[in-house]
Amino acid sequence: MRYLRSFKLLLLILSIGALLAYVERQRTSEYGHLSERTHARGHPALKGESLEEVARVLLTLYPEGAQPNLLMGTALAEKGELKAARAHLEKALEADRHNQQLLFLYARLLLDMGEEEAEVQAVVDELRRLFPRSRQTVEAYFVRASQGKLRFEDGVY
Repeated sequence: MRYLRSFKLLLLILSIGALLAYVERQRTSEYGHLSERTHARGHPALKGESLEEVARVLLTLYPEGAQPNLLMGTALAEKGELKAARAHLEKALEADRHNQQLLFLYARLLLDMGEEEAEVQAVVDELRRLFPRSRQTVEAYFVRASQGKLRFEDGVY
């Protein structure tokens, strides 16, 4: 009898653990683009000056490449050099218009620079259209980040 009760408790704990693992996996897939990258392509150890140095080297090798310009734009934005960061992000957008991280960072940069809502809205709408799985998350983020200035209608891309 006591073993049966222990077995039921163990099954309950395993069920709860499996449910929590499933929820965590769903949340990671929905909100993964908002967290720092954990794979090599995201350069998790590179921040500040080291990120800028790597970006500078890559820019000398691939001046028109999307990734080097994205890295330099990220490094400059971290330093607060928003105008220079914008130039690099726009150059990266010319090379790759389908990069979720790039579009997100560019929209956030425009918002931080105080650009017109219509300009920010256009980039966010493009982000929503290209990446529909993260649409609700993107909308919620930019509504909060713009302090309610950006609005999104359901079904409108």
